[in-house]
Amino acid sequence: MKAATILLFALLPLQWVGLGSTPLGQLRLHQVALFGFAAFVLTHYHLRTYAPVLRVAAVFVIANLYMAAAIAAVQFYQGGAAGAALQQLMYLAVFVAAGGLFYLLANGHEQHITQSLRLTGAVVCTSLIIGLSVAMLVNGVNPAGVLGRTIAAGDPEIFQKEVFKSAFAGFGLEDDRVAGNLRHEIFGFVLLSMLISTWAMRVGTRPARRQVAIYRAAMITGVVLLALSLSRSVLIAAAVWPLLVIVRSLRRAELSTRQVGILFASTAAVGALLLTGFGAVISNRFLTDTTGYESRANLYGEAFGALPDYWLLGGYSTVANSSHNFLLDTLLRNGIFAFLPALVIVATLLFAFVSLSLSLHRLPTALVPVVVALALPLVRAGTSGGGLIPPVEWLALGFVAGVVAAWRLPQRGATPPDRVRAPVAANV
Repeated sequence: MKAATILLFALLPLQWVGLGSTPLGQLRLHQVALFGFAAFVLTHYHLRTYAPVLRVAAVFVIANLYMAAAIAAVQFYQGGAAGAALQQLMYLAVFVAAGGLFYLLANGHEQHITQSLRLTGAVVCTSLIIGLSVAMLVNGVNPAGVLGRTIAAGDPEIFQKEVFKSAFAGFGLEDDRVAGNLRHEIFGFVLLSMLISTWAMRVGTRPARRQVAIYRAAMITGVVLLALSLSRSVLIAAAVWPLLVIVRSLRRAELSTRQVGILFASTAAVGALLLTGFGAVISNRFLTDTTGYESRANLYGEAFGALPDYWLLGGYSTVANSSHNFLLDTLLRNGIFAFLPALVIVATLLFAFVSLSLSLHRLPTALVPVVVALALPLVRAGTSGGGLIPPVEWLALGFVAGVVAAWRLPQRGATPPDRVRAPVAANV
């Protein structure tokens, strides 16, 4: 199980690798890894393992089942196949499997897996760096040269198109799937791996010095990779992490010397980015690069214009004309009967995030990265289209559900998360 977990996290960043077409659409490497992981976990543990997760996430699970049924009914009515609904159910199985596994880990079981998860950030960062290096080498991309031109022009679009979009070509994806926008899910998983590593460092036995050193190196590497991603949605989700840590510390009146040091180090890092010129590129990405905002505004205009014709039973193609909004695309693609459970899903996640954030000062330190993990699917719900939750968000939600279930419904005889030692080395 330990080797399977490490393999899963090593393969998930390689989302530009296609493995051929299926009746459900094009199959990619990270999907095979996720479905293989779900099948292994679901058959490895007793069914009662997943009961607490299903109880805590009952509204979310029921809404997804209803949504899958509605999508299938609409697709059959329109003469199509129920591929999207089947995908929804398969990813729901991934959610349940991940939730069950993290429920066990949070209750103190399978400690060898928890220790391997401490290396998750390092495994993902290493896998992504190697994978991107090979992809750029194959496609003749010179990242240093592109970075230099990007900084000189202050234009983030240069780096996005000449590095990411060019590097993703030629690895089995269909031409219409090869896009720089893949980076949102890839680097979203980098953020998730950092959160999982941090949680694993804070529970269980005291981490060895080697684990602490690897963890810290992975966190630094991950921050650099997130900055290079130039993904607004992922950077916004990542910014929630230090914000929640600072607010929690202030509410508990315990801002530590270590946290002050990290704050100063972060300020120095921002200063270094500004000196290199890349900080200006990131700033332009948010403030002056209006191309993306104008494009989204046009897509929203088209989407709202199509609502009178498609709100009831859907039928609108969101492949080329996606609004990049989960709720709006669901309404246009599958109609009001799929939109209503989608709305319940988003409202449930938002309620969970707000309620956990407000009570975070009363919760153990180990739950901080868990709450931050909820920010990723919430932010992406407003920036990713297609009417379906992307794969990385399913894993993130399973992580949250499992740990929260262990907090609220701990196993009899297990060590609750609030009494698990939080090592000083992981106070990030």
